[in-house]
Amino acid sequence: MRNTITTSISLLAGILLLAGCGGQTDQTAQNTTTGANTPTSTSNAAGVNLPERTAPAKSLKLDNPCSIITQQQQSNLEVDQPTEGKNLSDNHGCDYKRGKSGSEGGWAMFVAADTDRTTQEFADKRPSGKVASIAEYPAYQVEKQYGCLVAMDVSDSGSLFVNGTTRLQTRAAPCSVATKFAESAIENLPNA
Repeated sequence: MRNTITTSISLLAGILLLAGCGGQTDQTAQNTTTGANTPTSTSNAAGVNLPERTAPAKSLKLDNPCSIITQQQQSNLEVDQPTEGKNLSDNHGCDYKRGKSGSEGGWAMFVAADTDRTTQEFADKRPSGKVASIAEYPAYQVEKQYGCLVAMDVSDSGSLFVNGTTRLQTRAAPCSVATKFAESAIENLPNA
């Protein structure tokens, strides 16, 4: 009887210990390195502080949402599936994919010119992300379990938005793939 109680108490203590270890880490202790395409700061309790944009503002008007990434860029990014225009969270954009559905590796990147939400508005709703710089533009990245969200400050009235999802074998670098798409897309947006 005494062994059963001792075992039960030990098991309960172990479960409580594990539950405490799986929580959110202190965001102020996250990486605060500087450099191109790397996080430069983190959010804090008072809100997200994005740096001021110094690169030229871009126009978010696109005749075709799938023209935001050129055919040559798609090839360089290893897109191997047909592009597909779609709406995601009221953003009309385009899906770029590597690997067929159901395959073990690959990714899907949704890229859109978000005319309704600035990068600051995006960041304020997602305090767990990181401030970054992509192609000389302030950006905000939120890494998810299987992917990455990126908003780039390219316009006073909107942002460039990338929602990337990766499969198990490529999960280690979802934000690096999303960043490459953001860098490519920014090249094709005309100055405002």
